[in-house]
Amino acid sequence: MSNTELPPGWIAVRLEDIAEVRLGRQRSPKNHTGDQMRPYLRAANVDWNGLKLDDVKEMNFTDAEVETYRLLPGDIVLGEASGSPREVGKPALWNGQIEDCCFQNTLIRVRPAKGVDSRYLLLLLRHEALRGSFAKGARGVGIHHLGAAKLASWPIPLPPMSEQRRIAEAIEGQVSRLDAAVSDLSLAHSKADRLKSLLLGKAVSGGFSDPVPEAERFDETVIEQMSKDRASRRWKRVSPVEVQGYTPPENWTVVSLGSLSYASGYGTSTKCDYEAPGQPVLRIPNVQGGTLDLADIKCAVDSEINLSKFFLESGDLLFVRTNGSRRLIGRVGVVDRPLPYAFASYLIRFRLTPGIVEPRWVELVTQSPLWRRAIEQYAASSAGQYNLSTETLSRLPIPLPSLAVQRRTLETVDFALAGARRLASATGTAGTHANRLRAAVLARAFAGKLVPHDSNDEPAAVLLAQIQADREALATRAKSQRTRRPRNPVVVPAEAPQSPIASISPSSNAIQQEFEL
Repeated sequence: MSNTELPPGWIAVRLEDIAEVRLGRQRSPKNHTGDQMRPYLRAANVDWNGLKLDDVKEMNFTDAEVETYRLLPGDIVLGEASGSPREVGKPALWNGQIEDCCFQNTLIRVRPAKGVDSRYLLLLLRHEALRGSFAKGARGVGIHHLGAAKLASWPIPLPPMSEQRRIAEAIEGQVSRLDAAVSDLSLAHSKADRLKSLLLGKAVSGGFSDPVPEAERFDETVIEQMSKDRASRRWKRVSPVEVQGYTPPENWTVVSLGSLSYASGYGTSTKCDYEAPGQPVLRIPNVQGGTLDLADIKCAVDSEINLSKFFLESGDLLFVRTNGSRRLIGRVGVVDRPLPYAFASYLIRFRLTPGIVEPRWVELVTQSPLWRRAIEQYAASSAGQYNLSTETLSRLPIPLPSLAVQRRTLETVDFALAGARRLASATGTAGTHANRLRAAVLARAFAGKLVPHDSNDEPAAVLLAQIQADREALATRAKSQRTRRPRNPVVVPAEAPQSPIASISPSSNAIQQEFEL
């Protein structure tokens, strides 16, 4: 944005023109212990709701390093890198909660100059993070790095000091009301999720089954006969693991998922992109709520590659096998019709032998509370990612009543969950509208359209000139002190002079509010 596009009294600057931007100190083994151990913040301490200070670690910082890496009230810390683009540049305000607290190089510190309101700058940086601007400017493969140099050159619309404060107060007022409404929506959504968990748990324990007639009891001989079935030529029996705390109802049996399947395996690792010429490929975002969402599809970049062996048939189960969130690992979708779509390598497909189990029964079991706990426990963790293998999923136990009982239970659960699904859909839609409204409020604020302008405000150009003059004076003073320093100086302990850019009064905690994504 150029100065000609900004409101009167505003100017366009780079972040480094109005703040000190510094990357934290690298964590190394030699600093794990020492006689000057001090607390430090890392990326895990920065959340969209503010700072999380329940797990602050320590490492050795010398007195000189503390002067460089100490956090002062009014500082802003941002996540420098993340495996998720949505998390890059996530900011929070430091209010001096811990004495002599420093920061690691997974964070970037922004220290506003005198005359720049920390709350205004925090809100502006949060707006950039929420709308994905930092993610677009990040570099790296797998891990997205923002970098201190990139952030230092970030364009900033700077209003007069008084207007900065008015904007921050107006945003806080409007967003606080919006957050209260979002909190109510989240509570309703949580109740819907709890209801679903209770229903699934009851279904798996046989809570919806009447006493089973002899004719509807599960026939154990069917399992052994599967190997003779034409569709089950590759079938082999796999021993199930135990799900702690579960006892199957009488007349049910427990069979491993692998024993119920005649084929399983990973998807394709071919490179995909939007509007690519090749065949469509389903990814993790397409596996939603027990079904497949086909609204967001990428295609193979190579149009010549034949992916037909990965195409989907009705009744296929697609499990999420790798994710940075433990909560999403093992999520499953049921294919309801044949699809000429392949699936990516971070999904696992299981094909069930017909006539033994309903695919949706397997989905119901694996998403019930006891099974979710077991799946999360079995998931291996590596480099911040949780992973499930085909072998691990094959050993998952599936409690089996007869097909008739499976179908009646599914009908009962569907009927009971209809209201919960409507509630979840309504809260999800309202949450999307709330996020759009929040983004609109922030966009108007930083375009100078949220609060009225005051012609009596000192223009931002005067503020910028004063910041530059203060910096030049500080540089001159530092150079003069170096020039006058004797060859063999006598070291006298003294309090280090404080930089003018650090002269910031503590800011209100009010801005540490929840910004729900």
